[in-house]
Amino acid sequence: MIKKTALFSVLIPLSLFNLPARAQTPLEQALALAPAIEVPIPQPEAAAAERGFLTREAALEKLRFFDYQKTDVLSVKRAPPKAHKKYTAERIDVLINDPLRQRGEYNQEYQYYRTGQPGPRPTVIVFSPFSGAKTIDVWTAIKFAQRGYNAVVVVPTESLTDKTRALDGTDDLLIRESIAGRIAIDLLETFPEADTKKIYATGISMGGIRTALFFGIEPRVRKAAEIVGGGDLPGIIADTQFSALKKVRDARMQIEGLATIPEFRTYLQKVMAVDPVDFGSLRDPEDLLMVMGEGDVFVPDVYQKKLYDAFSRPQENRHPAVVSSGKGHLLTAGEIEKQVARSFDFFEAKGAWAK
Repeated sequence: MIKKTALFSVLIPLSLFNLPARAQTPLEQALALAPAIEVPIPQPEAAAAERGFLTREAALEKLRFFDYQKTDVLSVKRAPPKAHKKYTAERIDVLINDPLRQRGEYNQEYQYYRTGQPGPRPTVIVFSPFSGAKTIDVWTAIKFAQRGYNAVVVVPTESLTDKTRALDGTDDLLIRESIAGRIAIDLLETFPEADTKKIYATGISMGGIRTALFFGIEPRVRKAAEIVGGGDLPGIIADTQFSALKKVRDARMQIEGLATIPEFRTYLQKVMAVDPVDFGSLRDPEDLLMVMGEGDVFVPDVYQKKLYDAFSRPQENRHPAVVSSGKGHLLTAGEIEKQVARSFDFFEAKGAWAK
């Protein structure tokens, strides 16, 4: 008889992203469970169509895309917290005047999990996966709160599955989310229970991509842990086998008159102003933890490696900390307790981090 816990661990990663089981085939999952099995994995068509890494000066110039005014925050509303055994859960709504001056006013929601341990306490900013604020980011936040951290989930205000959004608006969405993360830190600086010298960031899958971008542009984030994310978004979107993202990509290709995947990739490279790989030169490599999948068909391995290279300084023998999961995307993402434990240990480490 299969134990409930074993069955639960298999079902969780498939449900977290609201994906059918076929989204990552049994053969691919077999590879994740037993890496010695050789299974052909689709390779990116043009990994050589690279987004080059920026110099520090060029990266600093691109920080202007993330500028905002404190007066863009029009109001802050905090709901009464709900008490749990080791933490409280609270919703915070911030009315924002769009810093990009495109959307007008909109509501930015944060889910705030405050640890029951006496403060001031470290706080982790949690970014959501592709499906938005659902299970995986909430569980991550709760696990951190149970370990004595405050946690703030940045709830996306725009859907990644929106087929009406033009391709040249892809990075606008990511810029707004990074600004939302910065505003979250502004709020934390007013909370007496938050130790603002110990602010961290984490996210899984698309949340890992968001985390890497945020870490690159926000110096108040001391360390970050990204799990199965990557860099070079034009390449990731062009080569992913993630069905929900492929549908959006294919729909926009038809609408915008792009006939082939290489044509799509080239166009997106031209219209996207920012990418996580752009800001690696601004941070110390040792302050980034990367949990990398193996045989990943959602964020192909080559783009996880590209993010690693962007944050590395090989001439100085300095690199991000890396854990190779030996598993595919979903199985790695589904190991929430393990990823939180790894991230927590990395954040707490005062010297060289040991796995």
